[in-house]
Amino acid sequence: MKSRARAARALAAWALTVAAGVAGCTEISTSPAHVASLQFDALPSPAVVAGDTLRDSLGLAASLGAVAFDGTGTPIAGAPIQYIALDTGVTIAAGGILTAQIRSGSVRLMASAGGVQTRPITLLIARRPDTVAFAAAARDTVDYVLPDNPAVNSSIELAARVVTYDTAGGITATQGWRVSFQAVFRGAVVAPGDTSVVFLTSNGTQRSQLDTTGADGTASRRLRVRPIGITAAAVDSVTVLATVRYRGAQVRGSPLRFVILLRPKQ
Repeated sequence: MKSRARAARALAAWALTVAAGVAGCTEISTSPAHVASLQFDALPSPAVVAGDTLRDSLGLAASLGAVAFDGTGTPIAGAPIQYIALDTGVTIAAGGILTAQIRSGSVRLMASAGGVQTRPITLLIARRPDTVAFAAAARDTVDYVLPDNPAVNSSIELAARVVTYDTAGGITATQGWRVSFQAVFRGAVVAPGDTSVVFLTSNGTQRSQLDTTGADGTASRRLRVRPIGITAAAVDSVTVLATVRYRGAQVRGSPLRFVILLRPKQ
């Protein structure tokens, strides 16, 4: 009996020791300098032009921009973050300024700080955007119906194609480039959150004014019409502008102007 009691006490002591060790391993430091987590899930732009630095929507050189957090979830100002390219073709200078050397393709990037690493995210290497042109009809007519029917009260895809002339002997699509779409109705720009009469969508229902060109250099949006905001039996029109910029300046052909006629279905 005594041996059983001693064994039980020993087992209990061992369990307490293990529990203390586990607690020590899982304790999170709340020191302002300790990196508890690292966020790196977005880039200033989905693509960088070969031979250029990565830039933001204003055309300014921009850091890769990971953010380190301490144990309380507070961003750590000036945290020493290291950026790692898992593929060749780019260089990353101090401060996270990236420059591309290869002509096309993609690279995977990670951020690291205080022993914490992020999952890789992909950056495209794009050809210089020289020109934007219509990839679909520049005009469309929406014969709207009441009650509202999203399948009917939407335009065709308003598609723009971005291309480059930086290759000998032909035109090449620019992949991964942002195209901004904006609707103008009755002389006023439609605010991003305004869905009262007309708004831009990615799939007919989800509001979206920004798209990124695919491998064919094309980006598009649809115009969604809610005729309850239009005077009964009225014929009207909407202009949609597609804007493409490089280094802050509009490229040739930008902005494209799509015109959509609105009229009640007979």
